[in-house]
Amino acid sequence: MNPFLTAEYRDGRVRVGGKTYAAGAYAVHLMNQFYKNDTAARLSVFKIHGWNVAEQLPCGYLAGSDFFGAGKEIQLILDTLPDLKPFDLLDIPAERNRIAGLFSQDSFSLLTDYFRRRSAVERKDQTELDCHLLPPEYDKGVFQSAAKRIEEISDTLSFYNAVSDDMQSAFDKLKAFISRLDEVSRFDEAHLLPIALEIFNAAPFPVRTEYVPQQKNAKSSVSVVARKLYFDRYYGFVATDFFEGLHYGHYPRQCGICKRYFLMTSARRQQYCGGIAPYEIRGKKVTCRKYAAHIHRRELAAADPVIDLYNRRCAAIRVEKGRQTITAEFARAAQTLAKEYKLKASMDAVYAKKQYAADMSRERLYAETDRRMK
Repeated sequence: MNPFLTAEYRDGRVRVGGKTYAAGAYAVHLMNQFYKNDTAARLSVFKIHGWNVAEQLPCGYLAGSDFFGAGKEIQLILDTLPDLKPFDLLDIPAERNRIAGLFSQDSFSLLTDYFRRRSAVERKDQTELDCHLLPPEYDKGVFQSAAKRIEEISDTLSFYNAVSDDMQSAFDKLKAFISRLDEVSRFDEAHLLPIALEIFNAAPFPVRTEYVPQQKNAKSSVSVVARKLYFDRYYGFVATDFFEGLHYGHYPRQCGICKRYFLMTSARRQQYCGGIAPYEIRGKKVTCRKYAAHIHRRELAAADPVIDLYNRRCAAIRVEKGRQTITAEFARAAQTLAKEYKLKASMDAVYAKKQYAADMSRERLYAETDRRMK
C-alpha cells in the first residue's frame, strides 16, 4: 500500500501533516479546487507511461522508455498535487526522492535481471522443478528483492495513475450529494446518510488502519488514541473524509452568493458562507451572509445578486424620472446601459466580481450615459 497519503481521525477532526481540521474539510476543498487552475485537467495527462508499466509488470517484461517515462510523469504530477489539500501538507520532497529511487536505473536493472532469471526458471521442465532442480539463474535474494520492488511500484502506479479519475469521481458524487440537500427535513446524520449511501454506493476501498497516540490538543502533554489510516487511492481519502464528517453532522454546501463550497457543522439551513462576498456594499468588502442580508435575501432566498443589483438600479432610475430630476430620454439610455452591464456580468465572472458593482453605481452609470448621449 502506498505510504504517501495518511490521515489521523478522532472526534470529528482530521489531522494531516501536523495540522488539524474538521472532518469533511478536505472534501470541501476538492469541490473548490477542482476547476481552479485546471488542477484536474493537468493531472489527467500524466499517465500514459504509467499505464504501460502497470500492464507490463504482471506480464514479466519492461520497456525502458515506459519505465523511466512513468517516473517522469509522477514527478510532473507532484508539481501540481500541492495545489490540492492535503498534499500541500505532506512531505513532497521525500516523495520525490522515493519516486526517483523507485524508477532509477538500478531499479530497472534489478527488474530486467529478475525477469530474465524468472524466464529461465519457467523454461525448466515441471518434473525438474518438482525435484527442486532449479537453473543457475535462480537467486533467492534477487527474486525476493524484485518481488518487493514490483509490489511497491505497482502500488505507486495504482495511486498516481488513478488520482485524476479519483478527483473526477469524488467531485461528481459530492456535487450530486449537495444538489439533493433540500430533499431532507433535517441536516443530520440520520437524514443525510441515506442520500450519501445511494450516491457513493457504499463501494469498498482498501484502507490500512493503525491506532496511534495523538496529543489531545496543541498545548496538552496528554495523548489520546487516534485512528491512522493509510490510503492507496485519493478517492478513498476523500470518501473517508466525507463520511467521517457526516458522522459528526458535517456536510458540504454551496454558497448562494459567491458559489464557493463550505463546510457546515450544524443542522441549520444556512445557505451563505462567512467568506468575503464578490460584491461590495458602499465600496466596502463584506461577508456573503452580510451581503445577502443587505439585499434583503434571507437564508431561504434564491435571487441572483447580479440581477438584484440591476433591479435596484433600474428602480432608482424610475424614481428619479418620476421626480423629473432626469429626463425620460436619459432614463431610457441609463436603463439600456445598466442592462448591458448586467448581461456582461452574467457572462463574465471576473467582471461580475471586480467591476460590476462599481459600474452600476449612480455616479459611474450616469456619467457613462451622459458621455454616450453626447
